[in-house]
Amino acid sequence: MKKFEVIFQSNIGQVNKVVKDAQDYIRQSLPNVNSDELFDLRLILSELLVNAVIHGNKNNQNKMVKLTLNVENNTIYAAVCDQGEGFDYSLLKDTDEPSFLEHGRGICLVKALVDSITFKKSGKKILFSKRVGFHV
Repeated sequence: MKKFEVIFQSNIGQVNKVVKDAQDYIRQSLPNVNSDELFDLRLILSELLVNAVIHGNKNNQNKMVKLTLNVENNTIYAAVCDQGEGFDYSLLKDTDEPSFLEHGRGICLVKALVDSITFKKSGKKILFSKRVGFHV
C-alpha cells in the first residue's frame, strides 16, 4: 500500500481529523492491528502532532505540519515535521522517567510506546517506528 501523507495548517482543531485519517490508513494496511495498538498509535500521533502545532510552530497558522506514515512488514514508520525553530532533544535522552516539568512529558510517553525514535533537523522532525499486528 502506498504511504500516507498529509500536510496541514498549524491549527490544533485539525489534529483529531489527521489522527483519525492516519488510523484508517493503518487499519487498511494492517487488518490484524488490535484495539490496544490503535489506542497507542492514537496517543503517539496526537502527542507528536499537538507538540508540532503548539511547541514547534507556536500555533502560527501560517506554518504547516507534515505527517508521513508507511507500513512494511507489520511495522509502522512515521515522520512528523514542523516549521518551527526546533528544540534541544538531547535534554530528553538521559531519562525515560516522566517529568514533572511543564514540557517533555509527551515525548517521554511517546518514547515508552514506540520501538525507536529519532530527532532530526534540530528537533523539527521526529521519526519513529512501531511494530504492530504481530501476536503470538
